[in-house]
Amino acid sequence: MAIKPMDMQVMMPRVNEVSRLQNDEQQRNLAAQQQKAQTTEKNSENSMNQVSSREETHHTAIRERQEKEKKESKQKKKEQSSEEEKKEKQFSGEGKPSGGRTIDIRI
Repeated sequence: MAIKPMDMQVMMPRVNEVSRLQNDEQQRNLAAQQQKAQTTEKNSENSMNQVSSREETHHTAIRERQEKEKKESKQKKKEQSSEEEKKEKQFSGEGKPSGGRTIDIRI
């Protein structure tokens, strides 16, 4: 099939137009792939941050519970030591005058 010069004049502008359209299509596909890759990367970073923030929250709750338990145990120790001091004062006679040192006998 031979191409006549007249047909060639009509075909040349169309070839340039088709080339430009194909190039635009390829650029759109490339841009879409890059955008999907960026979106996927952001999503993975967000999920990683969520996981680590959940772990940090878990550790925080544990620390708060441990601190609360420490405070409670300190209070219990203080209460026990104050009770022991009261008992010692009673036995030594410092707390109450009738702590067992004097005996009242009536005849």
